Amino acid sequence: MESSKSNNIERKALSRIQEHERQNWTSIAFIWIGTMICIPMLMVGGIFSSSMTLANTTLAAFLGFAICSFIMVLTGIQGTDLGLPCTMCATKAFGDKGSSFLMSVVILIAQLGWFGVQTATCATAFNTLLMYWNISFPFWLSCIIWGGVMLFTAVYGFKFMKVLNYIAVPALFILCSYGAIYAISTKGFANLLAYAPETAMPLSSAVSIVIGLFAVGTVINADYSRYAKNRRDTVLATVLGVLPAAVFMIFIGAVMALAAGNYDITAVFASLGMPIISMLVLILATWTTNTGNAYTAGLAAMKVFSFRDELRPKVTLICGALGTLVAIAGLATVLESFISVLSSLVPPIAGIIIADYWIIGKGDPNNWYPVKGINWIGILSWAAGSIVALFFSFFSPALDGIIVCLISYLVLNSLFSKTSLAGGGIMDINEILGLEKGEVI
Repeated sequence: MESSKSNNIERKALSRIQEHERQNWTSIAFIWIGTMICIPMLMVGGIFSSSMTLANTTLAAFLGFAICSFIMVLTGIQGTDLGLPCTMCATKAFGDKGSSFLMSVVILIAQLGWFGVQTATCATAFNTLLMYWNISFPFWLSCIIWGGVMLFTAVYGFKFMKVLNYIAVPALFILCSYGAIYAISTKGFANLLAYAPETAMPLSSAVSIVIGLFAVGTVINADYSRYAKNRRDTVLATVLGVLPAAVFMIFIGAVMALAAGNYDITAVFASLGMPIISMLVLILATWTTNTGNAYTAGLAAMKVFSFRDELRPKVTLICGALGTLVAIAGLATVLESFISVLSSLVPPIAGIIIADYWIIGKGDPNNWYPVKGINWIGILSWAAGSIVALFFSFFSPALDGIIVCLISYLVLNSLFSKTSLAGGGIMDINEILGLEKGEVI
């Protein structure tokens, strides 16, 4: 008999979430809120503050994340309808093998990279804070410690991530609000609102950056929304989990950066006389975000290698360990380039999934089924969208890629849906999971 500790570890990976396993929408919303409250959000707000007014910074954050939330609702509802994670939802649009060897690999690499970036950011800032007390600490050891802390929750799964965010989100809200109030009282809110940069960034460019910042989220929402009870809950969890928290964090980052004259958030907190609060915000914000990176990387790896559900904790542990090695290797130094690449390659997948499920399938789960082999219509559409995003973007690489993929998939499907390009025909989902027909994990 398994121990109670073992029973608390989530074993679900690729199989369907059953009705009795569904969660309240607030659980999913708190996970997204915890993801939004992160150091990169504060940093982006700080960067915007040097080239935009506070009002335009807030508007850019709202518009960018409103677009992301809309796309997330569409991909998330499919996960709710089917009870499946994003890589399994894509087994019709890309085919079973196509989902494994393209979509899952892209998401796996992206999330491993994000885990490394966040771990390195946390370790660097932690060491910087220690230097204020003249304590020298090895960077590699700091990466191992904080990577391990953040990985622990991901290994245990959805239930522990939910508990973490129920505790951390209110604490982060209070701490960040205190930092903003302190900054406003120091500089005066009227002065902050009146600030006008010498060279202003266009609003459209800022919105494009915001969309790119959350590129992966538009695709992976089903990893969490598969636990939602119905479509309404998915909408509530997504919109209320993402939009207010994201706008709040970018606003806070801008306010504190304007007050301190620096967008390095660790330095901002320290310059405002709050190194202890800085450490608490740093730890909690990175933890709540990075545990999700490891969790979704583990789910993607499960699809890549066709592992059975019971291996999810071990696979997640391995993914987190690899991400920690990425952190030690110094990936944080190329954070902006990394985000740019993700903005081009990951979001186009959402356009294909939306076109297949909502337009061709009319949003009816009865019209969805896995496809054997590779659906080349999805692969070619993804290539077209990615090329446009990389080299011919006309607004936001992420959004442009989604739109091009959506249109390409509809056109190619109308021409080749009855040919071998559309894959090897319908397959049973249990075949993908390595189960006997009718068996459920």
